[in-house]
Amino acid sequence: MQNYTMYAERIMNLNLPFVRPEDSAAQVLGLMDEYKVRHLPLVNGEEFQGLVYEEDLMEIDSETPMATLHARPVSVSPQCHLYDLVAQWVNAEVDAMPVIDQGKYVGTVDAPSILRFLAEQTHWAERGAVIVLEVAERDLAISEIARLVEGNGTKIIACTTSQASDSSNVVVTLKLHSEDVQPVIATFQRHAYTIQTFLHAPKAEEEMRERYDAFMRFLKQ
Repeated sequence: MQNYTMYAERIMNLNLPFVRPEDSAAQVLGLMDEYKVRHLPLVNGEEFQGLVYEEDLMEIDSETPMATLHARPVSVSPQCHLYDLVAQWVNAEVDAMPVIDQGKYVGTVDAPSILRFLAEQTHWAERGAVIVLEVAERDLAISEIARLVEGNGTKIIACTTSQASDSSNVVVTLKLHSEDVQPVIATFQRHAYTIQTFLHAPKAEEEMRERYDAFMRFLKQ
């Protein structure tokens, strides 16, 4: 297989078990309880037979073999991109997604494997400040935001966008290469960006505390 960066074949949890046609409902429920999942792939040899749902097992006799169960045809290909994988995951409402290559079982993607992949491959777990901006949708230009950040001697190592909950604005979350972000914050303020919050920026946080303490001292005069 090719070494894709953000594709299902790179995200799989190879430690998650699969079940065999001869396994009983009780055995499979035991595995689900042990691995804290509600779904497991049914595999005959190397051939994928479908996804077994806990809710279906609860309705049959505990000794019923999986060979007689109608497993559901839920799966993705090894080349399924992370974005499409998550979309299919949400639509299927499963907590284990089988990865199938031309009918053959390859592995399973679960929530921990996605989180582990994101932490290791998208820089989310690296040191660096996080700045959260709120921008009017008509004014959103990621290239301009990147230019302002890089103009202050740092760079964006991860960026995500989402819709603001109470308006049509876009929330832009930036993970930066540095924890020293006062110049970046000052630049965003000069360009009238709304800063919702910032995290993991010790110098900026200390400056905020000093300003707060000075303000409180002023009020007590």
